[in-house]
Amino acid sequence: MSKVLLDRFLAAVPRAFVKTMLERQLPIYQQSAALAFSEQPWTDAEAITLLPYLRRALWEAEVRRTADACGLRTFDMAHIGKNSSCVHVRAGSIILTAHYVDSPNDFVREAESRKQNAGVNRWLTHYVDNRLLTAPIPNLDERPIYINMLHGAFFPAKKEDGMKVDPTTCFLRFGIPAADSNQYLAECVWSAQELLLQYAPAAVAEPIPKSMPDEAKPTIKIKKA
Repeated sequence: MSKVLLDRFLAAVPRAFVKTMLERQLPIYQQSAALAFSEQPWTDAEAITLLPYLRRALWEAEVRRTADACGLRTFDMAHIGKNSSCVHVRAGSIILTAHYVDSPNDFVREAESRKQNAGVNRWLTHYVDNRLLTAPIPNLDERPIYINMLHGAFFPAKKEDGMKVDPTTCFLRFGIPAADSNQYLAECVWSAQELLLQYAPAAVAEPIPKSMPDEAKPTIKIKKA
């Protein structure tokens, strides 16, 4: 069943969106670290506090910009607590939100808004709990699927660390949370690299010849007197 859900993702989310976010990840991280630690009127202690907010703002802006460039719809949705907003990307029936996590195996931090969003996936319970399977199994039609875009890396803790993010620690994954927002559906967490390999190869257009041979055979018309 995970293959069916993967196919739904690949059909709705453009490859360019995944590729661009993967390529922009490290530059965004480096920029957020530079803004927090470089020529700041505060100490490293305040920089560490500010860094997550800068990183989130830059990442959310890039998600919106990339989604718009790929022809996807975006919405700025306020959290239930009214303390911040979150960019929602709509790709057909797929709904995406981005979240920073400390490691690839971490689940996104608990929040009421995320629980509410994950409730969209309640209909997928039939596909993750064999006890609830019916005959026949409900069709996977165009009902919405909520997906978390999970990103992270190891960040410097002080200016003396060089303010550099190790690119080998960066990860970008896409996971389908269960309706209870406590776990991801089995085999439904995919790395960006894995997804890029799954997209069908782009059709290669036939090259246009630089010049077409002139095969016309002119004839001379002789006027009769």
